Amino acid sequence: MSSTEPPSTAAADTPVPPSTPAGHAPDSAVPGAAASTNDLAATTRALAEAQGRYQQLFESAPVGYVVLDRSGTLLQANQAAGELLGLASQQLEGQSFGHWLHPRHHAYLASLLEQLDRRQAGPSVTAELQLQRADGQACFAQAQLVVSGPSWSVVGTVDPEPHLLMALTDITALKRAQAELQRLNQTLEARIEQRTADVLGMAGEMQRFTQSVAHDLSGPLRHIQSFAGRLERSDLSEADRRAVGTITAAAARMGSLIDALDQVALACNSQLNLTSIDLDRVLDAALKGSGAAQVLEVQRGDLPRVLCDIQSMQTVLGQLLDNVLKATAHTPQPRLQVRAERQGGEVIIHLCDNGMGFSSNYREHIFEVFRKLHPDRDFAGEGVGLAVVRRLMLRQGGRIWADSAGTGQGACFSLALPAAP
Repeated sequence: MSSTEPPSTAAADTPVPPSTPAGHAPDSAVPGAAASTNDLAATTRALAEAQGRYQQLFESAPVGYVVLDRSGTLLQANQAAGELLGLASQQLEGQSFGHWLHPRHHAYLASLLEQLDRRQAGPSVTAELQLQRADGQACFAQAQLVVSGPSWSVVGTVDPEPHLLMALTDITALKRAQAELQRLNQTLEARIEQRTADVLGMAGEMQRFTQSVAHDLSGPLRHIQSFAGRLERSDLSEADRRAVGTITAAAARMGSLIDALDQVALACNSQLNLTSIDLDRVLDAALKGSGAAQVLEVQRGDLPRVLCDIQSMQTVLGQLLDNVLKATAHTPQPRLQVRAERQGGEVIIHLCDNGMGFSSNYREHIFEVFRKLHPDRDFAGEGVGLAVVRRLMLRQGGRIWADSAGTGQGACFSLALPAAP
């Protein structure tokens, strides 16, 4: 019998590649396929990380953020919004925002929600909103509102519906401070009004008292002067005559003081008629009436129109010119400079002389009643003229002050009055 060879095992030992559908090559055969898969995975991871960061920023922001839909329902709220309204942010979601809003703001919210219905995005607007916390207490927020179009939501999905986005900054403490400040201002204004009324009442009483004293003293004084005159005409010894002379001088001094009191009372009670006045004409009349035009070298510029009472200003300028004449009585070449300047709504008139001046220590006292800065031999009068001037200026809505470089250095009196319209 002939021998037979065993069958070959070469085909069995050779691996057979897996079958590939017709027309398709393996992945390794498609250029860039693996790279595209890796890019997609990396993009997905980056989006997830960005979403996580956005979610963290949204939740931890110090400002309250809420998102409303077209019905005004709270879709999303962060932790700060929950703290503002007194609930956890998860408990706010699904509730109507109008529930937390003061009724006076409901119409405003409705107008914004109408924009959502029209799918009409708009620019950011700012408004102050009064809200009601869960515990019933009022709170206030500065709201930044914007109607947005379709966008990514916080949870990372695309929402095709427009929303009302709102950033709420808690200003409750600020509003309370403003309310307290307003209350204090109102209290202060009421106190000022009461004090003003009290002062005016006291001033009125003082004026009536001054007039009454002046009137009541005038009668007895006339009797004293009359009998003193009789005694002077009698046959008296030299000593008695000197005594009567002392009585007569004292009575004359008393009469001058009573007249001064009358001047002060008149300055406080006279009727005012504030109108536009040409100061140049008033000054011309005062210079002629006082005789200063013949005695002083007057240097002056044009004076603007002011709002004042003409009779009061005649008294003011007349009294100041009388003071200038007294102050320059011993000055070899007496001069008066008059100039004006405008500062805002006021006109400032300066009357400066080269007379005896005064010490700066007396600047605050020069307008006090019966205050005399110089001896009678140098400066005659009872010390009420400048006090009358000050009262007349204040009653016209003006001011007056005086400056001097010192005794013998001259003085400058400045008047401030409202400028004429």
